[in-house]
This record gives sequence, C-alpha cells and structure tokens, in this order.
Amino acid sequence: MSSTNSEKLVLSKAELQSLVTSNDPVISFKKPTNKRSECWANYSQIYHANIPQDYIICFQCKSVLRWAKDHGTRVMTHHNCSKNKPVATTPSRQRTISSYCTQPSSSKECPLIQKRITEACVEYYAVDVRPFESVAGAGFQNLAKQLIYAGATLGTSLNVSELLPHPSTISRNVEHVYLNLKKQLISLCVPLECFCITCDFWTAKITGIHYGGISLHYIDEQSQLRVFTLSCQAYDFETQHAINLRSFVNKVLQEYGLYLNDDVFIVTDNENKTKCAFKDDCKRIGCSAHYLNKILQLAFTNNNANCNSAQSLFKLVRAIITNIRQSHKQSLLSICLVNYSDTRFSGIYLMFNSFLKVYYELPQILSDEQKKNYLKVDRDILESLCIYLKKFFHVIEKLSCEKTPTIHLVIHYKQLLINLSVINDNDDQLIIPLKKYIAKELPDYWIVNDVHFIATMLHPNLKSFNHTPHQRYHAEALLKSEFDKYQELQQQPSASNNNNKRQQIQQHKNTQLASSLDDIFDSPTSPDELQDEKLAKTEFDRYIEDNTKIDKDMNILIYWKNNKSSYPTLAKIAKRILSIPATNTSVERLFSDSGNTITNRRTRLQTSKVNQLLFIRRNLSVLRELFPPSIEQIKKRKNSNTSTTPTKKRKYSTEDDDKDLSQEDDNNDVSQEDENNDVSQDDLGNVIFEVDDKKENSICDD
Repeated sequence: MSSTNSEKLVLSKAELQSLVTSNDPVISFKKPTNKRSECWANYSQIYHANIPQDYIICFQCKSVLRWAKDHGTRVMTHHNCSKNKPVATTPSRQRTISSYCTQPSSSKECPLIQKRITEACVEYYAVDVRPFESVAGAGFQNLAKQLIYAGATLGTSLNVSELLPHPSTISRNVEHVYLNLKKQLISLCVPLECFCITCDFWTAKITGIHYGGISLHYIDEQSQLRVFTLSCQAYDFETQHAINLRSFVNKVLQEYGLYLNDDVFIVTDNENKTKCAFKDDCKRIGCSAHYLNKILQLAFTNNNANCNSAQSLFKLVRAIITNIRQSHKQSLLSICLVNYSDTRFSGIYLMFNSFLKVYYELPQILSDEQKKNYLKVDRDILESLCIYLKKFFHVIEKLSCEKTPTIHLVIHYKQLLINLSVINDNDDQLIIPLKKYIAKELPDYWIVNDVHFIATMLHPNLKSFNHTPHQRYHAEALLKSEFDKYQELQQQPSASNNNNKRQQIQQHKNTQLASSLDDIFDSPTSPDELQDEKLAKTEFDRYIEDNTKIDKDMNILIYWKNNKSSYPTLAKIAKRILSIPATNTSVERLFSDSGNTITNRRTRLQTSKVNQLLFIRRNLSVLRELFPPSIEQIKKRKNSNTSTTPTKKRKYSTEDDDKDLSQEDDNNDVSQEDENNDVSQDDLGNVIFEVDDKKENSICDD
C-alpha cells in the first residue's frame, strides 16, 4: 500500500489518516519555516514521500485536518481535542467554584465571542488609526480586565460612553497616578545606604526640547536588583556646561532624598562634559556599551581606521537599504530591513544581518541602477562579517541586562573580544584590517576601573581569571583592600577585647607552669587557642580558597544571599558593587520610550506630562508588586459588591471635565473619596478611574 501511495503526489484525507494511524514510514511531519503563531506547537504539516500535503496533524489526537498555506491558523483554533470530554454542568444558574478560576472557557459561545472581539479590534485599528501591537500591551489588557469587571458588576445595559472617562479627565489624572507612585518610590529611596545612578541627556527631534534622564539601581533586602526611573525632565538650564549638568542631577536626586558622595557610583556616557560634571564627590564609571559601540562605529566610518573595504561595503549596503525604505518597497520583503543609526547600539550588525536575511529577495524589487550596487556585495564575505560582529552584538546585549548584575562580566567579555579579533589564516581580506583596528583599540579605548576587578572577584566562577591570569593578583589586592576597609569599621571595638583575652590566657598559662615538674611537656591546646587559630584565617582567605562553582545561569545575588552567614563582610561589598550596571542602557531605553510618547501628533504635550507618563510606564509594574493594595481596600470593595443599596443615577457632563478640581481634592482625602465612589479598585491594585456622584473626579489609589 505504501508503494502505491508514494506514486501519487496528493493523497486524500482518508488515505493520509490510514497511513498516520498505521505509522507508515513514508509519512513525515514538518513545521512551516515561516510559522509565527503559538498554535503550531501541537501541529505539523504532513509530508508523503517528502512531498508536502495540504493537510496537518494534531499530535494530541492524531487527527488529520485540511489545511493550506493561505488558511492561517483558523483550522487549529477551531479544532478542540477536548470536545468529546464530558463537561460538568449545574442544573441552575448558580456559579460554581471553578468558574472563579482563570481558565479557558469551554462554553460554545466562547469562539463566537472571540470572533466578535477580533472584528472589533480590526475596526478599532482602522477607525482610530492605531498600530496592531496596541492590544498586546499590558496597559490595554489591564483596561480590558477593568471593562470585564465593570460589565460583570453593572451589567450590559449601561452605555459605554457613560462609563469611559473624557480625554481631559484622563490627562488630569496622570498627575494623580504619578504623585502616588512617586510617594511610594521616595519611601524606598530614603533608607538606602548604597545605590548607583545612571544618567544621560538628549534632545527630542520633533520639539527640539532637551531632556535629562536619571535611573536608580540598588539591591534590596531580599537580594533582588531593583531599577527605577527617577525622571525624564526637561533640561531647563541655559547651557550644558558641566556645572549645570551636575546641578540638574543634584536637584532631581534631592526630590527623592538622595545625594551624591564619594561612596556613590554613577554610570554615564563618555563625553567630556559628563566626565567633568561627575569627577568630584562621586565615582563615575564609563558605559561599556558606549565604549564598544564607538570602536565599531569608527572602524566603519572613520577614514583613519584603514578599513577601506569594510567601509565600502558599509556604504553600499546602507545606500541600498535607504533606497528601499524611501521607495516604500519594504512590504515586499519577508522581514523588515534595519538601517544604520548612530544612536542605536550594534546598529552596524543589525543593518548587515537584516540585509543578509533578504539577500536573495532584493533583485526582485531593486531598480537597474541599484542592482549594480547589489552585485558588488559578496554574500559570503557579508556572512563572515556578520558572524564576527554577532559576538559584539551579544556582548552588548548581555551587558545591557537590567534583571541581573552585569558589571562582573566586563573584564572577561573584553578579553573575549580581544581574543576574537586575533587574525586567523582563514580570514577574508576585508576582515583582516578590521580585526587589526579593533584589536588595537579595544585594550586602551575600553577603560575598566578598579570596581570592575572587584566585581569580577565577587563571582565564584570568574575569580580565577582563567582568561587573564596576569590580572588575578591585581584583582585580589583590590578586593583585599576593600575588605580591610570594611573590617576596620566593623572590628575596631572588638580588637581591644581580643588583646585582653590573649593576655589573660597567657597569664593563666604562666601560673600553671610555675614550679612544676611537668614543664618538660608542651602545654595542652586550650579551646580559646583553637578559636584564635580559626580567627587567624580571615573571611577573605576562606573565600579565595573556596573552590565552589555555581551554575552559569544562576543569579550571582542568590549565591551571596545563601552565603551571607559565611562571608558577611564580602556580602556587604557585593551588595554595593553588584548594583552598578555595566552600561547606562536603562536611560537609553528611556529615550526610545520618549520618542514613542512625543510624536508628530503630540507636539503640544507638556514636558511635565512627558515626565509623568514615562515615570508611570517604567515604574508601575514594580511598584505595584512592592506595594499591593491594603486589606482595608479589598474588604471595602467586597462590601460594596454585596451591598443591596440601589445605585444612584449619575450624570456625566463634558463641562465638568473642564472644571478645576484642585479645591475638592484638597478638601477630600483619598479615603473619603473611596467611600463616596460606587466602583472601587480591584484586588490587584490596578489603576482605574472612579466617578463621584456630583462631578467626575478620577483618582488612583495607592
């Protein structure tokens, strides 16, 4: 039967189902190369004698389903293997306990509701001119959750226009949310003993306004790295002289009860004005991503780099991509081409890599003039160049992580890139001068400080300095010096007690040995002397001799949390040093968010509003995690839900939106407003807008 079916190009569903059931070896399964949906996790396309069929298989029930490339994932979403399973139902309309759990609905109406929501999203995109990704954001999903809760509480007879707030009301309440979150952040900043600051400055292209961004980094008592955005304020000084930059940063830090001193680290870019601004009363660390990105930028753009072939290739590829983007032909390609930008880290690699992925697709959309430049680009050379630059891209990505410490990786990653730039016999003639230039610039241009060596010593898998053994003793000396400073501060009172103890032991020993015939024997070792021998080997010595290794994916902060009792002083040093980021990418990402906030259609947005919006965006999720809603708020919401008092009819007026509510806000605190509102915040403390009986007054609870 197998030999007969192999002669056919296309089989029927029944024939394929028979072959699948019998596990015929002529049948194979492959997933499409361009699959994107998560639905393909349980499905694959069926191949008969390596010939693709217009059918797919469900691995859960081994069912063969009709499918074609233009069908998308509709057949997969409609197929339900659990349809035949009995569903528990109750004879009455009373809700069961399981109905309160967050699980997929087995109702027959669920696919119909999803279809209506999909159609509504399409209309939302088209009518309001919104991007497709807008419904995937956490903010939109939180809004949808609140609307579901409102529908379950108030019913479906309520007019939506009466429930949704006016745009001016939303704009007014941005400040309410911002002030509440800022108050929470200040409560976290005041008790901090050690922290790190990152800052940078930029100019909005659309408005021409200068902004300054500042972020805070520290390790909390639970050994978790916390990163918060302090501000994205408009820079209101006349010039960007060093003294003005320092005054701007000091003013922002004072709002949170923070001050710069000799024990505080600050990570900035490597411009001369920032170096001068933070040369005193703090410890400035250069951004490693800026160092590395600048070396690559000069290699491909500076004529003195002597990388003529690489620069010619760079100009050709950039010209072709610019032409495609300007001629609006990107939609004809399978992926989006990325053009080079001076402000984007790894911009050169991203441009080359995107060009390489669509290399064979380009001749179909290029003009005759551009095809001449296209033929000058050797794909093999471009591929080898991308392989080389990919390591630099991954290093920058690793050093830009905000979830875990990164400063301990700088020295070893720097040496890794230096070793990678050593010329090999198989290197192409285009890459040889590029490697020469990068290998020459990396050791001196990428500056490492003493804190980088100390941080490397604080990682049990990196303290051996296997890649740079000549730097190990220097790093140990720096950590020993830092350890001694902490010991001097902690053990000054106990030093005199230890000396008195030793004197008492010696006097007691002399008394025992006096006028004794047993003085020919050595005296027995006392427990106190054994304790002194243990104290002779310091905590630092025990850590250096410790050969314990951790998993490469393990968070280094977990290691120090588990060994805090064994190495208490080193754990304090680790808490201070490992909070320093290797880059100031947290502020650089703030620039990207500001670009998405300040658009051509929002040029009248006030600078204070920009600061508030970005503060909420960057800090909301973490602060909601650290400051969950109080038990009183949860009980109040439950009581309001069980109350049988009829809801008073509320009037909504646009005129009320334009009134100044500052006087009412001063007279009524948050708790009083909660009691007057009909709808309160849900258990998770999400931000919602509440309406007062007399006027529309939106607030956000802590």
